[in-house]
Amino acid sequence: MSTPSPWKRVFDLVDARVSPVINELARSQDVAVLLALGVRAQREVERRAEQLSRRALHLLNLPAGSDVNRLLDHIARLEREVSDLRAELTDREVAAYLAELAERHETAQAAGSSNPVNAATGAGAPIAPAKGGAHARARAHRPAATSAA
Repeated sequence: MSTPSPWKRVFDLVDARVSPVINELARSQDVAVLLALGVRAQREVERRAEQLSRRALHLLNLPAGSDVNRLLDHIARLEREVSDLRAELTDREVAAYLAELAERHETAQAAGSSNPVNAATGAGAPIAPAKGGAHARARAHRPAATSAA
């Protein structure tokens, strides 16, 4: 086996002398207390720096990061609410359309026909839901206006 390189020998010498001291410090309660105080001091410095920057930005009539975060949270809540309302509206429109189809089917069955007929237009096929809800369906089934050319 070859002899270790000079840097390896230096490293081993330093490691042999420093490792016991570092291990003893790591187990020491004083070091743990100092470390906890350092972390607490760092948090306090960060908190005060944020307060100062927020005040400076507000003096310049600019939004601080906390203002932007609060607005983003508010926007997210509004988007969830709009999504829930949109889903509820869609569910109601679908239920109304299905009730309308069921009523037409019952009317057709009572009249002795197996194919529901749109009484207003005389069309033989059931009405398909149009995009845009009940108002779009109502517009879709109005007779087309004729223009005098």
